[in-house]
Amino acid sequence: MRVIPTDVFDNDGNIEKIEFYDELGGFQFQAMWDPSDEQTADNRREFREWAETMAGRMDYEVVK
Repeated sequence: MRVIPTDVFDNDGNIEKIEFYDELGGFQFQAMWDPSDEQTADNRREFREWAETMAGRMDYEVVK
């Protein structure tokens, strides 16, 4: 199944999670940010890469 990642941010602009939706807009799963991790550009990039890797391991195809 193909999924589309959507970043979700808090009111301060910090990433909270990435939600993955199928192509019809149905929610499939989410990846939660570890609040003990610093909100840096590098950490956010690594988090997105990790979330997409996990999606692939669950047999999802990530659409960018």
